[in-house]
Amino acid sequence: MKRAALLGGAALAALAALEVALRLASYSTPQLHQLDVELGWSLRANKSGSYAAQDGRIGVAINSAGFRDREHLLDKPDPVYRIAVLGDEYSEAMGIALRDTWWWRLELELQRCDFQPGKLVEVLNFGVAGYGTAQELVLLQRTAMRYAPDLVLLQFSADDVIDNSFALAPNKLRPFYFLDAHGVPRIDESFAAAPDFARRMQTRYRLAAELADHTRVLELLRELARETFIPPAHAETDPALAAPPRDALHEEAWRVTDALIAKAADYARRNGAELALVVVPPARQAGEATSYADQRLAALGTKLQMPVISLGGGLQSVQYGRTGEWTPAGHRAAADLIAHRLCRATPQPG
Repeated sequence: MKRAALLGGAALAALAALEVALRLASYSTPQLHQLDVELGWSLRANKSGSYAAQDGRIGVAINSAGFRDREHLLDKPDPVYRIAVLGDEYSEAMGIALRDTWWWRLELELQRCDFQPGKLVEVLNFGVAGYGTAQELVLLQRTAMRYAPDLVLLQFSADDVIDNSFALAPNKLRPFYFLDAHGVPRIDESFAAAPDFARRMQTRYRLAAELADHTRVLELLRELARETFIPPAHAETDPALAAPPRDALHEEAWRVTDALIAKAADYARRNGAELALVVVPPARQAGEATSYADQRLAALGTKLQMPVISLGGGLQSVQYGRTGEWTPAGHRAAADLIAHRLCRATPQPG
């Protein structure tokens, strides 16, 4: 017993020394995501730390509204033209410095081309890793539209089609939409009552997360274990998405996706904004001018009178990182492509 006590004391002393060393080194990696009864998961407001990135570590901060962006006033100043970005990990961009993200650079590029003469362009980022179109629609209705955007950029990834299908999505703990007998999308929020979700929402789990956020050793162990309840970013895209739907399940997933985009465009317009779709190709399709997704979404854009900006022909595979995320060069290329399309579509004074 004496030997066990000595070993226990030595272990505690070592942990205390490690805790002090980590604090002196300014190591801090609080968990940035949390469960959300409406969205499945969301970002935690006012959290910040230093996280592993493509080239070492970078500082990441979540603003008071719960998004990876600088602070923005809820009321739109005058004269400001606001753009709200909805998307997934390409827009959340945790491995990229804030000023290197495509949407931060887009603001500068649009200002340079005088996108809205006489107005200042302000881009607000609402991107959250792992989100599909259903979650982005909920977020548009719940939060983004409160900022009175003039334009909504809906960033679309090929795997969103799978994420929009309850039958195909690997993670069911999120809201889904289904089509009723008339083809109208209806929301299904039953995930919040699922045993796994309810268990993770219990107070003891939330207290444990808070305790870990204030203990650097636990933060280190969590980072090493890469513990998260969010789907892995850039999981291999279903090859079936590169071609027309191969079965009824994939066709239904596309039908739901089309309906969600149409619903988002209609909601934006009814609230004084326009919606444009930004289509991101997977790394293996980068450099290809068109894909089945591009063709189908372009047809949907024509039907809805909605701009569709495909990045497929302008991005290259070398602009993607090892796990499929964009490098800083990829973000820069995306910003340039989107700005070129938006500036070209804006009538300039004569």
